[in-house]
Amino acid sequence: MGGILALTVVLTVSCNSNNPPPTPIRPLQANAERLYENDLPLARSVVHIHFNREFKPVTLRALNTAFQLKLPEDSPLTGHSLGEMPIENIEVVSSQTIEITVGSLIANGSTLQVMAKALSGSDEELTITISSEFTELGVVLAGGVFGFDDLSVVAPRQVEEPTAVDRDSNVVRAELQDHLEDRQASVTVRETVLALYDGMAEEIVPAPKLRAALAALAGTFADAAVRSLLSPENCTGTRAAFIGFQKPPGEAELIARVTYDDNGRRILSIRPDLEAAPFELLIPLVAHEAIHCDQVDSLEEEIVASAIDVFLYIHLLLSKPELAFDTSPLARNFNIEALAMLNSGRKTPEALGILPSPHGREVLPESGVMHRSFADLIASSYFGETNSSAPVEPVAQEYLDTLAQAIGMSLGSAIDLNYVDSLLGHATTFEAIANMLEIFELSPR
Repeated sequence: MGGILALTVVLTVSCNSNNPPPTPIRPLQANAERLYENDLPLARSVVHIHFNREFKPVTLRALNTAFQLKLPEDSPLTGHSLGEMPIENIEVVSSQTIEITVGSLIANGSTLQVMAKALSGSDEELTITISSEFTELGVVLAGGVFGFDDLSVVAPRQVEEPTAVDRDSNVVRAELQDHLEDRQASVTVRETVLALYDGMAEEIVPAPKLRAALAALAGTFADAAVRSLLSPENCTGTRAAFIGFQKPPGEAELIARVTYDDNGRRILSIRPDLEAAPFELLIPLVAHEAIHCDQVDSLEEEIVASAIDVFLYIHLLLSKPELAFDTSPLARNFNIEALAMLNSGRKTPEALGILPSPHGREVLPESGVMHRSFADLIASSYFGETNSSAPVEPVAQEYLDTLAQAIGMSLGSAIDLNYVDSLLGHATTFEAIANMLEIFELSPR
């Protein structure tokens, strides 16, 4: 009997010794996603980690110290606050999956280190590369703010007096042709623009540069300005009475202003010294002022009009970056507002916008002014009475409808700031942002 028992023990030990050891635990995938709250993006993330087999955490305390996030090697975010990736919460969501909530956005290529021992594994330290929608630049665009390294682009400008060359129709026409070449306009658009320039009534638009600026809007998302100012297709039922360089009426030192003659026709007055500016800098200004048609103003209307002119300016810089360094005060103003727009954006903070971004910081860092968004900046400098019941200006609506249709986005109201913020963000190209970063020598703050 004793021999049989001994044999049984031997057989049992022998059988157990042939069982394979448990498969080492390994992370298979780690994907980072931005978190949202009420459909609005946050500067926070969740990382989904899927393992090759079931695991059981040793203790909750061990789990909470088992993970560490690291930036990609030689990352430009190293040492910057945006490179910090604090772990806020760890949750086991299934027998093979863990979710980590992180108090920042995560750059693609970051790594996650896992102590396998905390998951009833070996003493190994495991590493997996995280996939994310954000590049390192995207992390800064979405979660931080940029500032000017080259302050010359926002230095006060010395006002220059216009010369005879600024008023030479042939010289300006040649500049208009160069502009169309630079922006790679189609043959049809070139013919349309030049025909508008040549045929524009000089008694209404005497300055060649303003004729060029208005004609150049043809073929852009803002070409409704041409019809609004030069035809009866506007709220006044008649074309503008005058568009020219003259001191804008009123006590405020305005760059431009729309007023009305005794017959209700619009008069667009633009500060006389701006005639010395390149006509391309006048294009966004004319597009802005063309919006103002009825005699009822609202702050929302001014914010949207300003957003449209800066959006147009930013895209003009793609074909003529030297505009940013022009001596005209217009260039300085546009540069400041362009930075504010880059650092704004509620719906798409990594693009252009007008409302506060999730980062909650000032949009003009190191400037000494406290504005949380592009909209705040415009509101702070707005002069005049406002009427909250002012209707939508049709020209602004046409501009935005054209943009929305071009990118396949649903149409919305031109005085809905949330809609405008979202539209401009989605309509922004990465090329335009990259161009801004290079021209202005912008860096994270």
